[in-house]
Amino acid sequence: VTFADLPKSQPVKRDLALLIGKEVSFDDIKRVVTQSEKRLLKDVMLFDVYEGKSLEAGKKSYAISITLQDDQNTLQDKQIDAVMNKIITNLEKQVGAKLR
Repeated sequence: VTFADLPKSQPVKRDLALLIGKEVSFDDIKRVVTQSEKRLLKDVMLFDVYEGKSLEAGKKSYAISITLQDDQNTLQDKQIDAVMNKIITNLEKQVGAKLR
């Protein structure tokens, strides 16, 4: 039997709505997010996909949820903002994502 101590802080969830090319998959997005933050990232989930007339031709919208948690300390707003900015910047550079 193995066990681990319970985390001392609550997880923090942030959602992003991304405008991406139709050729970009969720696996591509998840890979970029995972490479951007290894220590605090607990989960990345896709919860909505939209393709419709209101978007540019060849584009789709993905809504993703990112869960961050530090097992030892409560995350501060500055830490969360820094991680999210890094993730957004890397998504823009590596898969051409834009925030909606």
